[in-house]
Amino acid sequence: MYRRIQTSMTLLVVCLGVMPAIVMPAMAQTPGQFYTGKQINFIIGYPAGSGYDIYGRLLASHLGGHIPGQPTIVPQNMPAAGSLGATNYIYTRAPRDGTVIGAINRSVPLAPLLQTVAAGSINFDPLKFTWLGSMSKEFTIGFVWSASGVNSFDDLRKHEVTTGTAAVTADGFVFPNMMNRMLGTKLKIILGYPGTKEVYLAVERGELDGYFGGTLSSLLGSYPGWITDGKIKILVQIALEKAPQLPDVPLLSDFVRSDAERQALKLVLSPQLMGRPYLAPPDLPEDRAQALRAAFDATMKDPSFLADASKLSVDVSPMSGAEIVQLLKDIYATPQDVVALARDALKTPDDAKAQ
Repeated sequence: MYRRIQTSMTLLVVCLGVMPAIVMPAMAQTPGQFYTGKQINFIIGYPAGSGYDIYGRLLASHLGGHIPGQPTIVPQNMPAAGSLGATNYIYTRAPRDGTVIGAINRSVPLAPLLQTVAAGSINFDPLKFTWLGSMSKEFTIGFVWSASGVNSFDDLRKHEVTTGTAAVTADGFVFPNMMNRMLGTKLKIILGYPGTKEVYLAVERGELDGYFGGTLSSLLGSYPGWITDGKIKILVQIALEKAPQLPDVPLLSDFVRSDAERQALKLVLSPQLMGRPYLAPPDLPEDRAQALRAAFDATMKDPSFLADASKLSVDVSPMSGAEIVQLLKDIYATPQDVVALARDALKTPDDAKAQ
């Protein structure tokens, strides 16, 4: 009996001795412990030099200092199909541990709802991403080179005007295509330009008449003299409200013909409220997701970040990750008749012929 008790006691001591070795590795790391010495890959869905790239690299240069553990953030450009490729990659293939974040086109999250691309090209649920926030509200504009001979929005209904963009998911296709179908303009959309920078160069060379999908902030950041020197004419603001710098340029909604069209237009333009969105894959550990969101919010208030943004003529009017989630929930709750009208206005020319 004594030997049995002694053996049992020995086993108990041994078990108690190894328990810390078993339990400690299973204990969750804090965000600071996890990120110390780590690298975060920042996937930017557009090429170097584009508006999304300028904003993204500015964010990358400051965000790491506000994340516990201060990881290194490395921007990586992944330009494909107006950032649809980057969106699919972040959702389906990127590690879900907080070591990958991304910058995507503001309109891509609406692609499943508005069916702007083939269903097989969409491998994500926008409501399941970990949304970090948006750096600014955006004001998309439509402009032509002054030498083009186009002087007003009404001229777009009379003459063929060429514009360019990356892909059918990009604003540079979505908006002019919608204008053609809903408002009777005659914009000829040339696909295949990698990003906004290349479109601007094509306009400057006379290869394109203008651009109907770029933002005012991007233009001011890349070619601030185009407006002041009279090289371009801004014909319309493709936005929910006017930019403070353009009080006399009409909104696209000024040209709609019915309240139903106005509601459909509001749905299509609603992503501009989250003009420069940043996200991470779904299913991140909650404490890391909170740490990334808090770091984004802190960065938006960082004096050194704001000073650098001012030097680059980058607007900072942020939206939090929680606000983006609520915006998307509201968008996806839009009445089906409005969604149907918006879908019809966004059909590509091939889709329209197939009906």
